[in-house]
Amino acid sequence: MKCPNCQTELTGQEKFCIKCGTKISDNNAPKAEEPKKEEVKPEEPKKEEVKAEEPKKEEAKPEEKPAPKQPEIVTPKPMAEDKPEEKKEEPAKEPAKIEPVKPENLVAEPDIKDPESMIVKTPVSAPPVFCIKCGAKMQPTAKFCTKCGTPVDKVSKPAGASSAVASTEKQPSAPAQPAQAAPAQNVQAAPAQQTAASPEKVKKGSKGLIILVVLAICAILVAILLVLKATGVFSRLASGDSQTTEADAGNSHNGSGDDEDGDEDDEDEEDPAVAEARRQEINDIMDEIDAAVEEGDKSELITEDYGVALDGYIKLASKYEIADEVSKDAAEVFEKYAQQVRNSIALLDGQKVSSGLYIQSRIYYDEILGYADAMTNAGIKFDDCGIQADSDALIEVYRGKYIYAINEITSRENWSRDEAWNLMQDAASILDDNGHRVLFNEDDPDDPMRLRLIYSLAWITRKDIETGIANGTMSYEDALDRIDSVLRDTDYNLMLLHDGIYYADKAGIDSAPYMVAFNNEIEKMQEFDGVIVILDPAKADETHIEMNHFWIFNDISDGADPAYQVSYTNGTSAQTRAWIRENIRVNR
Repeated sequence: MKCPNCQTELTGQEKFCIKCGTKISDNNAPKAEEPKKEEVKPEEPKKEEVKAEEPKKEEAKPEEKPAPKQPEIVTPKPMAEDKPEEKKEEPAKEPAKIEPVKPENLVAEPDIKDPESMIVKTPVSAPPVFCIKCGAKMQPTAKFCTKCGTPVDKVSKPAGASSAVASTEKQPSAPAQPAQAAPAQNVQAAPAQQTAASPEKVKKGSKGLIILVVLAICAILVAILLVLKATGVFSRLASGDSQTTEADAGNSHNGSGDDEDGDEDDEDEEDPAVAEARRQEINDIMDEIDAAVEEGDKSELITEDYGVALDGYIKLASKYEIADEVSKDAAEVFEKYAQQVRNSIALLDGQKVSSGLYIQSRIYYDEILGYADAMTNAGIKFDDCGIQADSDALIEVYRGKYIYAINEITSRENWSRDEAWNLMQDAASILDDNGHRVLFNEDDPDDPMRLRLIYSLAWITRKDIETGIANGTMSYEDALDRIDSVLRDTDYNLMLLHDGIYYADKAGIDSAPYMVAFNNEIEKMQEFDGVIVILDPAKADETHIEMNHFWIFNDISDGADPAYQVSYTNGTSAQTRAWIRENIRVNR
């Protein structure tokens, strides 16, 4: 059947011409073809009609050739195995059927010389077109609706249809050699409902899918971060960064050649062999400490055992940096050691005072204080148990011991001048590193130790002169020379001035200088202190003191230490002693 207006070949089912839109009346339709309309089914068109109409459409317009029908594909097969001539045209009312892939849309084998040939081009089939007025489905090349005659420019086209067709027209034709067909999922046509969807709906659906994907990725990242934090990966990375920061800062001036050194600095893990050796050495030291403490607990006096234990703790704290771990045990051992020191020094205190006892006590204190300093430097926390204060008081303790000893000796009715002198000489022999007397305050002329030393010196000088005169080794003039050599050092001892008068008369030498000095001291003692010194023992009483029993070393000043005083009435004051040093001179 042909259009009465443009003579376009029609099938007879059109109510309007697909080319000029002229209405086709029922009178123009050939009667012989009416039975064919009953035989044609939308689902299964006849092969004869397809084959008869295909040449005519190709002669009229190649671009209006309907797409041949393709059977359902279960497994993708190469295009070479398909036979296009056996394919049937798909009815217009079956959108669910898969449209065939045209040879123009097949992907050719890539040409490595042509980069564009490497791009995979997905075949795109022409989407169906629907009439905007009656909704009838039409061929993509129709210019008028075959049902109601509405022009094609008013027909609704699915979103992206024009772009799909344009892209299809621009694709280059496939090469002559056979090529593999694209997978079935790439050539499946979208359902009619989805094809007819508006661009806004498509965009909304795409946005929703993108949001879901992004949320899923974020959830996965959060889960990964939580797992890393729980396993301590972040803390190890942070410690590694802090350790490598100093190394990077120190090696930044070395340039790129120090990469290997930097990698070594980043290694935090200790070599297992080194770690095992370290643990073994710590265990060995702890065993030595335990054994030493066990032995030290057996003695109340000082042994070397507690010292060995403290040495072990100091080594652990300084070399292995575990001061906090050993501080408690080390403090307990130090306290035990301090008690041993006190016990040992108390035992020495029960003996007669001597420089040897002082030196031994000082050694005990210095040893334990040496451990205290080492423990402090190693970071060990402990209490010194007052041992430092005891050490600082050792000098005053021994000063008192010597003072009490001289007081006791000179209080006897008959006492040994040698004993007193040897005792004070022993005290004076204790020197510091600078050669100064430790137990003496040499800047104070009224120091109690000095007053007893010069008192003992006066008595031993008197004895030496008596011995020399008696055995003939010393003359009277020699005696005067000996007295003159110590007068100033003994603060012009009253007893030596009296002996000077006697030996000057024996030697035929003027004794006036000695006598004047003697009488002046007697007057000042009576004036300043109320003390009267006499020469006759028979006339001695509480206010009259016989010269040989006069304790010139005894300080009876108002501010004197009562612990060191022998008497409150027999002695001299600081005022009297100061006057004698400034005014008494003997020039013969």
